Amino acid sequence: MNDDFLAGIDCGATKVMVQSGAYCSKTNKISPGSIYQELHYSDHPGWNFNFKPIPLNIQKNEYQSSNISLTDEEIDQGNVIIDTIISSMKILGDHKIGLCFPGLKNRDGIVVMANGPRIPDLCHRIKSVKTILNDSDCCVMGELKSTIGLMQDTRNGIYIGGGTGIADGIIMNSKLLSLNKLEHIPRSWEIRLGFNETVETLLSPAGMVKKYNDQNNTDVKVLADLVHKRKFNKIMDDALKAFLKLVEIREQFFKSQNEEIQDIVIGQRLGKFFSDLGEKYLERFQSGTKIPIKISSDRRTAALGAAISYACS
Repeated sequence: MNDDFLAGIDCGATKVMVQSGAYCSKTNKISPGSIYQELHYSDHPGWNFNFKPIPLNIQKNEYQSSNISLTDEEIDQGNVIIDTIISSMKILGDHKIGLCFPGLKNRDGIVVMANGPRIPDLCHRIKSVKTILNDSDCCVMGELKSTIGLMQDTRNGIYIGGGTGIADGIIMNSKLLSLNKLEHIPRSWEIRLGFNETVETLLSPAGMVKKYNDQNNTDVKVLADLVHKRKFNKIMDDALKAFLKLVEIREQFFKSQNEEIQDIVIGQRLGKFFSDLGEKYLERFQSGTKIPIKISSDRRTAALGAAISYACS
């Protein structure tokens, strides 16, 4: 394999990120290639800025009863995402492409989606996509198997990627554990800390911004804009509680396997926040655990993880 034929597409809630990569069979590592581009769904004329996902309980019930009923808004929003993915593939030409996407998936598409529309026929509409990779797994794989990753030397570790939601990840004995296949390990969105509050809603940047806006009747867009606001300290206090709760539950799992966590890697937008503006908050997070925290601020890791996951599967 070489840079001309290997690439990953990381599909998020707001944009698609494209990254080519060069794979080395001797080291089983992937390095960033020359192609890097971000395509925002909002640049599409059909994007609905006011879109609200169908409640999760309804989505799950419809999926379990094999009776998914898409709304017109879901169909339109899904069409925008499909168009954007197809545009991103044109950038890559003949590359072998791995594509990762959030949400619950089956063989055909996205059947439950917390932060966007369901697209149950994605694979049928994009013929070159044979497998939709899990976005959380690709984040961790990028940290483990890319030359820019921070878990290359990690034997036992956890990954916490914060963006619109939380990307959970576990490395045990130098291998990625797929949480989708481990039903007894709760995900961030399943761990509750109060009424209608979960680790995901309290710790993800989007969740923190939403909570601040709801409490203060504001319209702040990004986490960085909250740093100097006095009431933001309470938001970060809750985020710290959520972080420590997640670490506690992950430690219990490792202990049940007679192992210990070596590293915690915080990535995606949450990692970028800590890297750029959140040093004093990171110190508070680190003071709450004896496990060393590493900050991954390179957003390319998930796309590289998708590329190597697809190519080596």
